[in-house]
Amino acid sequence: MNWCKKLIYLLQTEMYTPKPFGWFHILWIILVIISLVFLYFKRNKYNDKQLKIVLAVYGVIALILELLKQISWAFNYDPVTNNIWWSYEWYAAPFQLCTTPIYVSLICLFLKKGKVRDSLLSYIAYFTILGSIMTIILPDSCFTSDILVNIHTMYLHCGSLVVSIYLLFTKEVLVKYSNVLKGFLVFLIFVFIANVLNVVVYNSGILNGETFNMFYISPYFISHLPIYGTVQESIPYIFYLMFYAISIYLGSDIIFLISYGITNLKKRLKC
Repeated sequence: MNWCKKLIYLLQTEMYTPKPFGWFHILWIILVIISLVFLYFKRNKYNDKQLKIVLAVYGVIALILELLKQISWAFNYDPVTNNIWWSYEWYAAPFQLCTTPIYVSLICLFLKKGKVRDSLLSYIAYFTILGSIMTIILPDSCFTSDILVNIHTMYLHCGSLVVSIYLLFTKEVLVKYSNVLKGFLVFLIFVFIANVLNVVVYNSGILNGETFNMFYISPYFISHLPIYGTVQESIPYIFYLMFYAISIYLGSDIIFLISYGITNLKKRLKC
């Protein structure tokens, strides 16, 4: 039991809560820039081995950090009674838009190039990149006094951003609108899975008053995301679901237009 106590203490080590654009935040932005510059100059278009190395590095480390975070939040130690007990934090269940790149990256390690892998990678390139960008720009709601959680949050989002951009500049995901549509189909599948989990877990009776809101689309809990929570409270649930899906889709369109503009600019500069 001593090793359990030491592990819990280690995982729950605290720090001063980082400030937006403080040293901790800027450090991660620098790491993103360094990673992108390194991968850009080391890029090898259509190199399956290089792609899988990038996906494996991101996916495996992100999965380990996610598991450690889940352990840290699920297990508690009381030094007075010397007891260790398990109490799962259902709101932190790892199936959100920002955690799906972990599963997609690991799944793609075992897939050959084809429609399924192309669709999954298009989802990372055009859809999960949205959450990464927003977290990097506005990280204040994600920062806590827990070192592990802060590292997990920044690695999850910064790493996903690097992977998304890598997929585009190596042309593993081509800047074609058909790929946006492929990514949207994957997004809708994840939305369906998330809401099945929302309904099943809520009605299972195991929450004991806790929140379980995967993808923030549960019909039982109001989203805490800016704008989305207000919209959900204001309109019938089915229309909120449509608003949610359409808004994410439009966000992916913006990513596509930016990518398209950069691609055309590069072609003109070469001429």
